[in-house]
Amino acid sequence: MAQSGTGLAVSALLLSLTACGQNPASPAASAPPATPAPPPAPDAAPAPSDAGAWLDANVHPFEGADPSLPHDDLEFLRDLVGDARIVALGENTHGTRDFFEMKARMLRFLAEEMGFDTFAIEASWPEARRLDRYVRTGEGESAELLSGLYIWPWRTESVLEMIEWMRDHNEAGGDLGFHGVDMQFPGMPLHQVREFIRSVDPVNLPAVSGDLECLDRFANGPDGYEPTPSYREQSGAYLADCGASLEEVREHLEANRERYEIAAGEAAFEIAQQSLRVAVQYHLSVTGEQSRDESMAENTIRLSERIGPESRMVLWAHNFHVLTRPGAQGYYQRQAFGDAMIVIGFTHANGRLTARLQEPGRSGCGDLGEFDLDPPVAESYEAYFAEASASRFVLDLRQLSREPGNAWLFDDRLFRHSGACYTEEDPERYWDRTPLSDWFDAIIHFDSTRPTTLLPRRPPSTF
Repeated sequence: MAQSGTGLAVSALLLSLTACGQNPASPAASAPPATPAPPPAPDAAPAPSDAGAWLDANVHPFEGADPSLPHDDLEFLRDLVGDARIVALGENTHGTRDFFEMKARMLRFLAEEMGFDTFAIEASWPEARRLDRYVRTGEGESAELLSGLYIWPWRTESVLEMIEWMRDHNEAGGDLGFHGVDMQFPGMPLHQVREFIRSVDPVNLPAVSGDLECLDRFANGPDGYEPTPSYREQSGAYLADCGASLEEVREHLEANRERYEIAAGEAAFEIAQQSLRVAVQYHLSVTGEQSRDESMAENTIRLSERIGPESRMVLWAHNFHVLTRPGAQGYYQRQAFGDAMIVIGFTHANGRLTARLQEPGRSGCGDLGEFDLDPPVAESYEAYFAEASASRFVLDLRQLSREPGNAWLFDDRLFRHSGACYTEEDPERYWDRTPLSDWFDAIIHFDSTRPTTLLPRRPPSTF
């Protein structure tokens, strides 16, 4: 769908959302410039005065977000999810405890009641494999491995509690996997390719290592930090030559597939192959040849193919990644999965959040802190959601037809989009016009939310 008057705002918001996974050593991650909130779209009629009554008659209230609550009030999810193989869960901010707890609660329901066996998150692919091993076997220390995903939004009490529940679930006989679909950290992928070659073909290790070195010299270490200057600062000629070197490694792997699979097994070869692909995706994101969202979609599709048609997946990312807007992760996934995927966005009207400080008029983001959420902008979706009697509810958007009571849901209205950064002095920058019913299948709304609680940063010392 074409965006109506929102191109610049969308681009700025994507920069802000991408910042959540930037090099942890960077003092300030990218963020959008200060801009006033766009006015309501000219053709967006005011919502009727009885919007609250319409919502009361059409939403599914639920008791709360605490993952330990019984499943009774979530039974409506059976009809909402139906036969979908993928349930994509968004979040309007990266620092909201209630969103995280509700996602964990839904994962628990979907795993225990509907047979979902795969969890995937907006996190680095090889590092997430260590958490997959933990939830399946108990190997490792969960808080350390979670910190080893590098980015702060997931390093919270809520996510750790979910991981511990996954471990308990599997220990009791479950088979729930933990996977990452992101590609922002090339260090561990390159390390895994080298170690694979070392084990199966040591004679060719110097040549392969030499081809990887052009990216490896700029890659992050086990702590997540990249050296300076960064790979992004290299010349176009350097990046092109490095891309060619990485392609030589891909060709080498493919040419030797049969003997490598005999030596190490098909699973080990697949890990090496995907490790290289993640490193290449990082390279392509720097050169602009493939976006991060397209790469995350590619990795999700590959994961779906690997787990097979009988498996079902819960996918966790930001609203602006899971929605089906052209260019977003959800757009590419919709092309692949169609109605077998349901996209659920999260919204909130009031409360507090955890974020990096974004100073007005500046592009960078600074220290982490807690902030008061700005109240909903007039005529925004959130302003009307707040009129419902229920303080927490789910609204299914898929079967709605335009009628006098709900026509406002079909307009391009203001919708909150903040990522990893926030400022209370310039809240207007976090609102953007969004065709809600086109880009989401359902919405989970909270009248008020709490900030996340961060854990100490202590990633593993080695890959």
